[in-house]
Amino acid sequence: MIAKLRSRISFLVPVVMAAVLGGFLSVNVPDAKADSTIAQFMKIRAPFNGRLAVDGTFYCVDWPDGIYQLYRTPRGGSMASMEKITSFADGISNYVPSDDGKWIVLTAADGGSEQDDLYLMDASTGRIRVLFEDPEVVYGSATWRRDSQAFAYRANDASSSDFHIYVYDLDSRQHKAVFQREGYYYPVDFNANGDRLVVGKYTSASYSQLFEVNLDDGSIREITPQGEQSSFDGVGYTADERHVIVVSNYGGDRKLVQQIELSTSRVAPLFSEFAGFDVDSATMNTERTVLAINVNEDGYGTLYLRDLATLQPREAPAMNRGVTGNVNFTGNTLLYSLNNANTPGLIYKWSLDHAQIAPVALTKADTRGVDIKRFRLPELVKYKSFDGLEVPAFLYLPAGYKKGTQIPWLVYYHGGPEGQFRPTFFRSFQYFVSRGFGVMAPNVRGSDGYGMKYLEMDNYKKRMDSVRDGVEAARWLVTQGYAKPKGIAAWGASYGGFMVMATITEAPDLFGAAANSVGIVNFETFLQRTKDYRRALREAEYGPLSDPEFLRSISPIYKIDRIQTPLLVAHGLNDPRVPVEEALQLVVGLLKLGRPVEQLIFPDEGHGFRKEENRILYYEHLARFFDRHLNAGN
Repeated sequence: MIAKLRSRISFLVPVVMAAVLGGFLSVNVPDAKADSTIAQFMKIRAPFNGRLAVDGTFYCVDWPDGIYQLYRTPRGGSMASMEKITSFADGISNYVPSDDGKWIVLTAADGGSEQDDLYLMDASTGRIRVLFEDPEVVYGSATWRRDSQAFAYRANDASSSDFHIYVYDLDSRQHKAVFQREGYYYPVDFNANGDRLVVGKYTSASYSQLFEVNLDDGSIREITPQGEQSSFDGVGYTADERHVIVVSNYGGDRKLVQQIELSTSRVAPLFSEFAGFDVDSATMNTERTVLAINVNEDGYGTLYLRDLATLQPREAPAMNRGVTGNVNFTGNTLLYSLNNANTPGLIYKWSLDHAQIAPVALTKADTRGVDIKRFRLPELVKYKSFDGLEVPAFLYLPAGYKKGTQIPWLVYYHGGPEGQFRPTFFRSFQYFVSRGFGVMAPNVRGSDGYGMKYLEMDNYKKRMDSVRDGVEAARWLVTQGYAKPKGIAAWGASYGGFMVMATITEAPDLFGAAANSVGIVNFETFLQRTKDYRRALREAEYGPLSDPEFLRSISPIYKIDRIQTPLLVAHGLNDPRVPVEEALQLVVGLLKLGRPVEQLIFPDEGHGFRKEENRILYYEHLARFFDRHLNAGN
């Protein structure tokens, strides 16, 4: 049935589906009159994922044409001289330049399917060669050998459920399997000679391991402590190759920078000054003498530099409060981005050797005439949930808001569930705030960034505790005088879409509207239909298919008769994570009950809406939906 639907509508522009009944589609095309205001907000953009080549060429991903493509600017050039160098029909997923700057590995997929193929670009000519192309295989995680003559990558070609590790040699144009075991594996780092490779294995958000492969004799050994379950994210070999730097919660609750001694697998923490927070990530300069550390400080991200020989602080670039990202080195030149509520992730260049010179912005935002400096900064609040747990949340209030005034609210639930809402640049939030809405974004239990204990508080049988946190967020708005019952909308995507459906079925009296994008409604069918390589990862979080009774007990599809609020459902037809069947069964069920539901299906999208025209269509519809049902401004 679904195969027939895919075939039938794959050629259509995105449509609003009014009904999905009896094995056929009833399609209504939306009003052609665009809401220019929301479109204007959604077209605000800034290039992202910046890298600097050794010759000074700057690479980044941009989308002036509405689709993510690779761009570059020559040494000393400005954004005016930036040129597009890829033209994939559905854009690129990622790119990784070689250390010498001569080659770029590209990954790209069709229609949001995430079935990435692997390509190699000659940076001097722009010629792109197909390396591996297969609609049934996912290729990715390219990691260059330091001589730039080979790279490691992962692929699930031998088994749809498992990612094995291969090394591709540029001279011979041959690839070789170097790590073939059951599980989700990915390459981390080559040593200087290129005869050893660190490989990571991801089992769940709280359990991951690291292995070292001897590429000469094929031997493999685990370098993380055996028989102990902790999270280990590999950073790379130290300069003397006696240790591997990791980000890990080993020995405690928080994720810290630590080092593993290769001869003994002994793990030792570094930089105890960050012990009160989770470390997001870390990266080393080319010589592996300086470490850049991203620290998650209650959702904000702060960049610190440390000398790896002395473990002492190094001077870091001055910047405003926000969330740092895009951190990488070329030699001693550091690139990073700064993202906050009124700064859309601009990329900066700064030199370790000339620390007294201010960072230089390599990108700028196209604001489409919107004054983004007037965008509202959020307030960090904490509310108590049903069991006394304090739950952090970010609160966005309209300009001139007077405390105690009841206004329409959107409660936004992040995805993951191991995700975390960060106070970055949210175009949609700022649009709704400008229209008189308040926006609340809670980090319910199970969110990342607050330690391993908090992260695991929603696992398996504790799933509904996180839903109760989500309900209490809306109740807090009412008890604190911000909102009235039915004056609140639930809104979220992916796992956040599940939270939407769960909160409006568990507390239907609180919500006046709801919008679920690419969300789970039936955990049993979701686990059966999600891509094979994702199933074990998700079962570790939600519960196994061998426990169908529990999966049904937490699935909103069995409680939709409780829904009292109008609902908007949006999904991509090619979603590999949460298949579109989740949306279809929800809409069918509600229509049979005679409940109000609207659905947007995008035939050229997957898990989310990457193409600008699709995003604009979605947000135009969403804005009209919330205005209609929450009476904003009245």
